[in-house]
This record gives sequence, C-alpha cells and structure tokens, in this order.
Amino acid sequence: MLILRTIIAVVFGGLLAANAPADDASTADSPDYPGWKELWSDLTLGVGIAAVDYPHYPGSPQSDTLVAPLPYLEYEGDWLSIDRDGIQASLFKSDRAKLDISVSGSLPVNNDDDILREGMNDLELILEVGPELELKLAQWGNNTLELHLPLRAALELDPSNGIEPVGWVFDPRVHYEWRTQSTEFEIDLGAYTADQEYNQLLYGVSQPFATLARPQYRAKSGLVGYRLSSTIQYDVGAWSFLAYARYMDLGSAKNTDSPLFVDDSYVLFGVGAIWRFKYADSD
Repeated sequence: MLILRTIIAVVFGGLLAANAPADDASTADSPDYPGWKELWSDLTLGVGIAAVDYPHYPGSPQSDTLVAPLPYLEYEGDWLSIDRDGIQASLFKSDRAKLDISVSGSLPVNNDDDILREGMNDLELILEVGPELELKLAQWGNNTLELHLPLRAALELDPSNGIEPVGWVFDPRVHYEWRTQSTEFEIDLGAYTADQEYNQLLYGVSQPFATLARPQYRAKSGLVGYRLSSTIQYDVGAWSFLAYARYMDLGSAKNTDSPLFVDDSYVLFGVGAIWRFKYADSD
C-alpha cells in the first residue's frame, strides 16, 4: 500500500539510516564532523499528501477513505536505500538475483465502525517485514520482468501491548516495470498467503465474541487471495505524482466460510503528490 509503505520508510528507515556505518570511522567520530552531518548530506527530504480508499480487510464489505499529509525521505547508502517503495537493504546482489528486505502492512480498523466485527477487538496497525528474493527473468530496453519471493513476519503495533507477532505472510508475485527519466510504471501479479495465526486475526471468531449471527470460527492457513496491482509515478521538477491500485480475487480463499468474510473481491486505490525541498549532495 503506497501510503503505508511511505510511512514505514520514513519512521523505520530513518532509524536505520541514522545507524548506518560511516565510510570513514575516524571522520565520523570527529567532533568537527559528527556522523549526522554526513547522513544529512545523503538525504533527500520532502513533504506530500496522499489519499487512499481501502476495504477494512480482505473479505470485508466496508471500506474507509484516509487523507493524510506525509513526510518524505530518500536515502541511498552502500547497503541501504529508502524511497517511496519503502526500505531496501541489499543483503546479496548479482546480475540475476538479489536478496532484499520486504516491507508492507495494513491500516488499523476500529471494530465499532465495522458491522461484522462489532464488539470484537480492533484490528491494529500491522507491519510486515522480512527477506525477499528477487530473480530477474528478462530485461529489454526500459523494461524489466522479475519474480519476487517475499516472506514476511506480521507484527501488530498495539498502543496498549506494544509490538506483538501475529503470524507470517508469503506474497510471491511476478513483477514488471517500465522506467524512463520522468516516468515509472509497475505491475504485480501474484498470490497472497498467510499462516493460521495471521488468518485467525482477520477471520477467526473466538468463543467470547461469538453470537447467533457470528458463530465461533477457527481460521485455516492458506490462500488469502490472488492479486493484481499497479503503480505509476510521474516526476516534474521537484514534484512527483503517484497513483496506485490493487485488485484481489478472494473467491478461492481458504476462509470464505468465516462469518467475517462477505465480499469475494477487494479493491484498493490511492493517489499522492510529493514535493522535495532538499536533495542529497552529489559527489
């Protein structure tokens, strides 16, 4: 999700970048040239605004619209980079393969505002993070075709209980991108799967929350849905304009018999604009 990846990149990426090792340790430790000055020179900073319309969760009949201002950060280091795609840490790289860090997540849902989940525990902000193997299948001109194989741990960011692990997600997909100097276009086609613990969070109904209309249900591990998503970015001077859309076919999902599952399709879309006011120093 475009807006969430940007938030995650700014918050967590900024912490990682601040702790990235300097090229010259003696220079970084010098009182006349502290490490933060070198970090500052490597940063591109901006501000933006984004709007996203999203279902509460895959299978929910309800959706919300969120409009929010966003800080924006870009950083390019030897092993770590941060941009609108999130955090990318190159753990291994060759001409045909790359091992990266994959970051994703989902926005919180107040269950008092959700008909099916009324009275249940809220769905908090979920951060997904883990390794991603990227295999280059073909490249021609400005076009690239890759296979992405991310395995991410899901972490629930609960204001009351802190960070809690809530399962695992496997999100394999074929990735196509077309890039020019001012335009970037991407398409992803794949499957979104999760373990029993994560699916229980979305679709499970424990005994205390069971009613006549919402019977007790134990979720199963497996397919959440097949997904098709696309992103386009157009740059004009210091401005970037972005649009994102995702469609998921949930008809073959493992938990269609959950009382919390109603819609067999999922549509999300968002738009955003970013203005960069500070660029990284060129070498």
